[in-house]
Amino acid sequence: MFYLLDQPTQKEFQDLAQRYREMDPSSVKATVTLLRVGSDLLTGFETLLRRYGLSQGRFLILIVMNREPDKLTRPSILAEQIGVTRATMTGLIEGLARDGLVQRIPHGNDRRKMNLKLTPGGKDVLETLLPDYWSRIHHLMDGLTGNEQMTLTRLLEKVAQGIPELNRE
Repeated sequence: MFYLLDQPTQKEFQDLAQRYREMDPSSVKATVTLLRVGSDLLTGFETLLRRYGLSQGRFLILIVMNREPDKLTRPSILAEQIGVTRATMTGLIEGLARDGLVQRIPHGNDRRKMNLKLTPGGKDVLETLLPDYWSRIHHLMDGLTGNEQMTLTRLLEKVAQGIPELNRE
């Protein structure tokens, strides 16, 4: 989460750039704005999902499984698809199974492996949540034209290509 609510003014960015030659004020301003909006989006979506008794992790499992709702999948595949560790996936699945949203099904002869299936209860939760979810996303993006939305997507994809630079040693 990015908690900085009091963002620097353009003049403050310029002043900082005079002190730090490596700083490009436009890049920093764009990054700070992106971080702020991203944090606000995440908070908003977490609030919405809580109304349906879900966390982001639990929702992502359900939404990925809902791509092919009658197909069995393995927890390790889901962990890769949503970007969590297997240990985290185990805890998320435990809660979803306890709430009757996914079913664990033994994997053939190997008792160490299991498959998962979306239950009718899981499908029902999604059928209730998703119309609200899609509507709110539509209203979120309502201020942008279709072309602007496509441009925003392309720009964000370009920004994402630079993320490995943050992790470089």
